[in-house]
Amino acid sequence: MVDPHNGKNGEAKMMLGFIVRRCAAELGHTPTPEEFAAWANRQRQNGRSYCLFGKEISPSIAKVMYSQPGRMVTVSPEGLARIWSSNR
Repeated sequence: MVDPHNGKNGEAKMMLGFIVRRCAAELGHTPTPEEFAAWANRQRQNGRSYCLFGKEISPSIAKVMYSQPGRMVTVSPEGLARIWSSNR
């Protein structure tokens, strides 16, 4: 699911399907593309806001992401830390 050494310049990569499941667990239901984009774009940790993918995504990009659950994507360091800590 996660290959921390697969990204360029040492960036962490994670499977999209895992990220969508994390979002669904937090929302309590399978997210729409609009909900997923809003969730990914508005992450907070230690009083700081950040985008899970390093930049904002649109609902149309989220819809494309849904069709590729096995695709590895770059995740911001804050996002990776948050996903790992909430998954334990």
